[in-house]
Amino acid sequence: MTDIKMNRRNLLTAGTAAGMAAAFGLPTLSDEAMAQAAGKEYVFLSIVTQVPFWVDYRNAMKDLEELMGIKATFTGPLDFDTAAQARQLDELIARRPAGILIFPGDPATLAPGVERAVEAGIPVTCCIGDIPGSPRSTFLGINGVQAGRVGGEMLAQAVGGKGKVILGTFPAPSTLERVEGYKQIFAEKYPDIEVVDVVNDKADPSYAPTAYLQAIQANPDIVGIGGTDGDSGKGAAIAVNEAGRNDIKIVAMDRNDDMLPYIEDGTIHGAVAQKSYLEIFLAFHMMHWQNTDALKVLPDWKAAGINPLPERVETGVMPITASNVAQFKHV
Repeated sequence: MTDIKMNRRNLLTAGTAAGMAAAFGLPTLSDEAMAQAAGKEYVFLSIVTQVPFWVDYRNAMKDLEELMGIKATFTGPLDFDTAAQARQLDELIARRPAGILIFPGDPATLAPGVERAVEAGIPVTCCIGDIPGSPRSTFLGINGVQAGRVGGEMLAQAVGGKGKVILGTFPAPSTLERVEGYKQIFAEKYPDIEVVDVVNDKADPSYAPTAYLQAIQANPDIVGIGGTDGDSGKGAAIAVNEAGRNDIKIVAMDRNDDMLPYIEDGTIHGAVAQKSYLEIFLAFHMMHWQNTDALKVLPDWKAAGINPLPERVETGVMPITASNVAQFKHV
């Protein structure tokens, strides 16, 4: 275990930043830029922070603290409390960190705060979900519809291309886009698959099993469940076990450690995982580039009033199956 951790640390400090930057055609951190980064605080303002989904983000933040010499802070409401998230954004603006990365629960609620942050000179980026029309610099994450299409294809293959299915989600724009992706792929390629219910599992691991069990009982002839948030997979797996319905095929979302064993034992057919580590790794570097002279897009891009960063970075998804699930466990 020690050797694994040391090798990972050596890789990070020796070349990961340079390799990532080269892959995206972006500058590396020079010695001067590293000195400018020292001690600065970069914050990830999320929502529903109690769930295990955030482990990859937390791991990346620990690595970035060591790699960049920064302070990386993870915060946000424990539940899906969009008003509380907006209040926390205002509190962060008053604290004036070097940059804020946001997973927006409700884009409209957060948009005014993003305006105030940028006016205060704080770089803002978004991940997982975007805040359209706001002055945020960049969105990093998956294409929600495309991720849903990947999950829908996986579920269609598992159920043999026909039958009734239910989908699970919660009311965040990014997850609702994945629901639309499922529906799109079924309509285009699998007209014999019928979505009979869309379950709001509240992204709550304590509530999700009940939500799916009730949906199964209300629709006893379903053949599959497609989950679009990080807690849908385990919730659905517990529900099918309690109902004695292991014939129901499940496709989950993300790579939560408490969900992966259900892929190993066959209860869950597979999952679609975001590249969460990559999202925050790139986001913090991009915000730091905005705070230094590392970006040479123009002699003075601030005076020119332009955004030097890409408007969107689509990071893609990773399919998880029984054949590769061991690689997705956190060590």
